[in-house]
Amino acid sequence: MRDLSLDVDLGRTTELEAATQVARTIQQSLACARVNFWNVSGEVGQRVMSRVTGYDGRGQRVLAEPLDLHETTGAFFKTLYDTGCYVCADTSTDPALREIFRTYLQPTAGMTMIVASFHVDDSVWGLISCVHDTPRRWTAAEITALRKCASELSRRRARAPRS
Repeated sequence: MRDLSLDVDLGRTTELEAATQVARTIQQSLACARVNFWNVSGEVGQRVMSRVTGYDGRGQRVLAEPLDLHETTGAFFKTLYDTGCYVCADTSTDPALREIFRTYLQPTAGMTMIVASFHVDDSVWGLISCVHDTPRRWTAAEITALRKCASELSRRRARAPRS
């Protein structure tokens, strides 16, 4: 990831291309169905997650189509804000994911997921989500790996010039 950051800084690649490569690498490393990067906007309980890029390991394709998901309860983002990570063993029964399950996870067979947030100035700036399409228990090592990636993104965002 640091090599990709250097490539972005030197103008060899764009942030979007680098994020897509990181999504593909995470998907392969964690052997999950898909990985997405999301921008987050709005107030807690009414936030919108907008997909930036992703990688679908089952279809072996980049996920570049625009997608906005609307958060309704605030519980999902509260957990992300408080802990930096959201781990869900069964998306169909998680009340904090009810709307996201109905509009996105169920139609795309997202059964389990882990999500890590990356921040700038103590506010949620974006998310990395790993979704799997069969029952699975995420290991501590997998959760730690995703959290480390999010932490690196937080550090990079903190160093980036403000527009």
